[in-house]
Amino acid sequence: MNQLVALLITVFFLGLIVYFTVTQKLKDRYAFLWLVTAAAGVLAAVCIPLLNRFAVWIGIAYMPTFVFLVTIIFILALLVRQTISLSKQADRMKTLTQEFAVMEKRLLELQQSAPASAERREPL
Repeated sequence: MNQLVALLITVFFLGLIVYFTVTQKLKDRYAFLWLVTAAAGVLAAVCIPLLNRFAVWIGIAYMPTFVFLVTIIFILALLVRQTISLSKQADRMKTLTQEFAVMEKRLLELQQSAPASAERREPL
């Protein structure tokens, strides 16, 4: 019964990921990662007896502890990946802001010099 509940939940999660990908709410860049995660969840739900044996084999007596350990490691890896992405975005935003400021200064300089050059050209 527990295996059936776990399987239903993970299949529902997989369906949500597919739905979000199809409706473009989840971009392709991240969709693959979440599809693999959902597929791994379905596989884990199907292989609960094997996970029990594997947990005992590596010295963990209670299999949910092993699942929580793997989940926490996965979440930490996602957080590191997102932090790296945020750092890159912050650097890009800083560069764009600096470039915008330089362009705005150049535009103001051109606008200030344009009326003066237009006055010089009128007598022709």
